[in-house]
Amino acid sequence: MPKKISIAIDMDDVLAGTTEKMVDFFNQMNQTTYTPDDLLTLDLEEAFNEKQRAAFIRELNQPGFTRDLAVKENAIEVVAELNQQYDVYIATAAMEIPGSFQDKFAWLQEHFPFLDVNHYIYCGNKKVVRSDYLIDDNIKQLHQFRGTGILFTAKFNQKIDTPFKRIDNWTKAYQHFIDDYEERLEEVQYNRLQTYKQGLALLK
Repeated sequence: MPKKISIAIDMDDVLAGTTEKMVDFFNQMNQTTYTPDDLLTLDLEEAFNEKQRAAFIRELNQPGFTRDLAVKENAIEVVAELNQQYDVYIATAAMEIPGSFQDKFAWLQEHFPFLDVNHYIYCGNKKVVRSDYLIDDNIKQLHQFRGTGILFTAKFNQKIDTPFKRIDNWTKAYQHFIDDYEERLEEVQYNRLQTYKQGLALLK
């Protein structure tokens, strides 16, 4: 029997409303009034000096920042459905904010208790993730990933042209992976066969 299709899901700005929390937090630190929509046009390098950025990163590393992030609309219900048909993994690039490790674990346990804790992957470069699909808001990570990348729309990537399938929300994710399951099955079978053939070619 072939193994189940596997999906790795990013946490920040895919499952969790990280950007909204970061913008609010930055405004509190610097007495500014930015909104998440400002990320569509704002040049972060010009808007924030190095001292501000360093202070912000230090605060993000403090315990508690990640613990109370809002859950994206419909994420819990859809991921629960996915978990019935797919092998679901959480792949979060936590290495830049190592202080978030424990909070991310607790957050996932609270909101997604049905997921296997052995399927939590803390990483930097997601090319180490060997799932069939990766749902992520970071285009760089999708380019590094070796399977099929799915771009989850976030404020900062809305206007970026991308070769990846784009999904705007968890309702769209349900349609793509649950309603169109047979298409995903055919897609994965084809991709696995191609990978197998490439492996054989390397042995020659």
